Amino acid sequence: MAFNCPVSDWKADRLIDQLALASGQRVLDAGCGNGEFLLRVLERTGAIGLGVDSNEAIIGEAITLARSTLPADRCQFLSLPMAEAGVEPGSFDVAVCLGSTHAFGRGEAAWPNALTELARLVRPGGRLLLGEGYWRQAPAAAYLALLGEPTGIYHDHAGNIAAAEKLGLVPLYATVSNEDEWDDFEWGHRQRFELAAWHQPDDAGAQQRLRESRAWRDGYLRWGRETMGFGLYVFLRP
Repeated sequence: MAFNCPVSDWKADRLIDQLALASGQRVLDAGCGNGEFLLRVLERTGAIGLGVDSNEAIIGEAITLARSTLPADRCQFLSLPMAEAGVEPGSFDVAVCLGSTHAFGRGEAAWPNALTELARLVRPGGRLLLGEGYWRQAPAAAYLALLGEPTGIYHDHAGNIAAAEKLGLVPLYATVSNEDEWDDFEWGHRQRFELAAWHQPDDAGAQQRLRESRAWRDGYLRWGRETMGFGLYVFLRP
């Protein structure tokens, strides 16, 4: 899986088409991770990008990746919390946040805060693309205990859209991750932990990460695969 969320390449391209970006327009990716999705947007559209993520190491990866794919003036990355990024209101044509609404708050506040803040940063007539978890069915108590605080996962799919409409945003497109995308995403992570531990049998940290990964794997197989969804939403800012 190219992105740190359950989204395949073909679905990513479909979502990018929904953004209706023109060459030279500006895109913000909040919680951009290593920049894979943002760089794909810029390569396909000719837009100019800003990626923001508080993880300094992963921003370093994004900068390295960008240097190998785009001219320096096409994309900038900042290692900062979103609240400290100094982004001007209305200064972007599109804002993206895939699986990173925790950058805008915890618990039930994460989803509405992300919608409100990203809408503020996009010009009137601009678009938002967000990826967010949703409940496919009521979660078992044991699954909630495994997850801890499930930041942002408080609605079903329709509820995520309704919350955005309540804030004045106009839904233009929505889709969800399918089971193949979820399996590729989850098992890709599990495989990395398994192989790292196998190659480093005397590394206590690798073995601990493996134990944690296996606990998550068991929860995914027992509950998560049938319970947690991932929705992808494109909204218009009026």
